[in-house]
Amino acid sequence: MKIWIFFHGPLEEGYPEAKETLRICDEAEKRGINYKVMNPDNIDMLVDSKGDWRAMYEGQLLDVPDVIIPRTGTETTYTGYSVMRFYERMGVPFLNTPRVVETVADKLHTLQVLAAHGLPVPRTMLGKYPPDLDMIEKELGFPLIVKTLKGTRGGGVFLSETKDKFKDLMDMMVEAGAQQHIIFQKYVNSSFGRDLRVFVVNGKVLAVMERRGAEGSFKSNISRGGAGQPHPITPEIEELALKVAAQLRLEVTGIDLLFDENGFTVCEANSSPGFSGLEPSCNINAAAIILEAAIAKTGKKVTGAEPTIIDAGKGLFGKILQWGRAKIPASAKSDKKMNIAA
Repeated sequence: MKIWIFFHGPLEEGYPEAKETLRICDEAEKRGINYKVMNPDNIDMLVDSKGDWRAMYEGQLLDVPDVIIPRTGTETTYTGYSVMRFYERMGVPFLNTPRVVETVADKLHTLQVLAAHGLPVPRTMLGKYPPDLDMIEKELGFPLIVKTLKGTRGGGVFLSETKDKFKDLMDMMVEAGAQQHIIFQKYVNSSFGRDLRVFVVNGKVLAVMERRGAEGSFKSNISRGGAGQPHPITPEIEELALKVAAQLRLEVTGIDLLFDENGFTVCEANSSPGFSGLEPSCNINAAAIILEAAIAKTGKKVTGAEPTIIDAGKGLFGKILQWGRAKIPASAKSDKKMNIAA
């Protein structure tokens, strides 16, 4: 069994979602599974019409894994998508597929899919420069949420309490030359500083965590100082989360729900959900669940082979190709700057 995990950054302490990736690695080691953690941006591909399709990492020919778990999410680059599509065409299964990862990385696209199927989402507009303040006030009102189309862990999300503050934010973005693609959303006041993270795998809701932001903050993300606690899996939450996962074709996801006067509104969905707060809060082994779902996609049984290390000539640190971590010296495993094929 050979499993690849695509991750966009270094596996070092404090780097966003590195902890989740290492947790999946730990679960793989417990099962004696060979795995690689790689940054797809560092892979070179060759294709031709005669079937000579090859991929290389720093000059070394890569083999073909049994399954790939993409953990790149909204940070996935054009190269990353190209690499994923390359292996998908070679018949490698993904958890989630490249098309799904690309869909949910775009927040507006996600909302369009869900709204088209009648699922509750915040009233949303695509932002333009300069914005029509009167129209925005008429259609969405204030307070107003401003979001970048791609963002994670609460980044790129702003609350404009008044029309004047919204104008100041837009002016600042223009002056700073930061005219990114953004969306404007109607503010859901009843969900200030709290939301639900629903963990779904293969059509089953396995845990629900209520997140509450730090005092005075409208953001509830655990990575921004929020706190999590278990929340009951009610029929309403389960039904809505499963519909969202089904419409977006997400096999593994964390779906964020906002509290509103009618129940819940879908904030967003994640193709590579963080779970460092979910595991202790809900007493669930999310890493093992994700790994088992990936194994199931291969249709194979785990043989229990001992992981080995392939050193690409660059030592145990830096950009190397590496099968597993089981044989890394204890001193190396504890180094905070360890980077597995990143």
